[in-house]
Amino acid sequence: MYQRNILRPCGIATAALFILTSTVAAQTQQKPAKEQIQGKWTLMIADNVRHDGNEVPGFGPLPKGNATFGDDGRYSFDVMPSTGSQPGVNASGTYSLDEAGKTLTFKVEASSIPNWKGTTQTGTVNFISNDHLGWTTSAPLSASGDFTGTKLILERSK
Repeated sequence: MYQRNILRPCGIATAALFILTSTVAAQTQQKPAKEQIQGKWTLMIADNVRHDGNEVPGFGPLPKGNATFGDDGRYSFDVMPSTGSQPGVNASGTYSLDEAGKTLTFKVEASSIPNWKGTTQTGTVNFISNDHLGWTTSAPLSASGDFTGTKLILERSK
C-alpha cells in the first residue's frame, strides 16, 4: 500500500510533464513559420559544417551576432567572431520561407561576402521552440573550401 502511494505522485508528475511538453509543441506547430520567424534574434552558435558532416566553431567559441526578419519580407544578419582572427559577416535583402519544406531563401542585396551580393542563398530552418531557431546555410559563412555550410542557433531577443 505504501508503494502505491509513492508511485501515484510520480505518475501524476509524469502525466503533467507529458501534457506540458505536448502543449508547448502544439503551440509551436500552430503558428505559421512566417509568423514564427518574424522579429529579432540573438546568435548563440555559429558552427561551420565540414564535408564529412562534422561541425567546428566558425567564429570562435562565443560569437556575437543577430538576425532580424521583418513582416515585410526583409532580413538582415550580422555575425562577429569572438576572436579578432577573422572578419565578421553581414548581409541584408529579402527573404521567403517555404512552410512545407522549411526552406529559407535569401535574395542578397548587400553582403560583406563579396560573391554573395546579388545571389540567392538557401538554407533550412528548424524551430526548436518558440524562442530558439536553428538555421543551416547551404553556403559557408567562412571563406574556405573546407566547409559546405554553416549551422546557426539563434535565440529570440527579449
